[in-house]
Amino acid sequence: RGIGRAIAERLSREGASVVVADNGTGIDGRGADPSVAEGFAKELGARAAAFTESIASPSAATAAVELATKRFGGLDIVVNNAAILRDAFVFKAEPENWEAVIRTNLSAPFYVLAAATPLMREAAKSRAPGRIVNIVSSAGLYGNYGQSAYAAAKAGLVGLTRVAALDLARSKITCNA
Repeated sequence: RGIGRAIAERLSREGASVVVADNGTGIDGRGADPSVAEGFAKELGARAAAFTESIASPSAATAAVELATKRFGGLDIVVNNAAILRDAFVFKAEPENWEAVIRTNLSAPFYVLAAATPLMREAAKSRAPGRIVNIVSSAGLYGNYGQSAYAAAKAGLVGLTRVAALDLARSKITCNA
């Protein structure tokens, strides 16, 4: 949906095979509806696959990467776009909401990169190097009222992007925010 849908549509139009990783939660990360990813992947056609688990665990991130490599023969581009919001002023925020936002918006991109980059580094030895794009927010740079968890996660994602870019530079894999 939203930005993720637009990114997947554009990549597909440009000829890329796409794994749509979306467990169908609401913007708050609650609930799940696998038909969201399944329906969208079906719209994109044979060069699309749905991954309907929450990407916010190491095992799910590994499974999504495995799906891409088994179904499409490799992995050239990673776009970390998953995000949820559970807004509250810092003095009213609940710890479980903080943890859910950090898990989805910061830990999940790390899990995906940890699973994907060894394969991308190996592939870069024999073909064009891969690309990583992490979707961040100005809230991570400047803050925003009531968004301590979201802003902290997006600021962390900027830092993760910088480190990944440094770690992957020798393989000529780019990582941008």
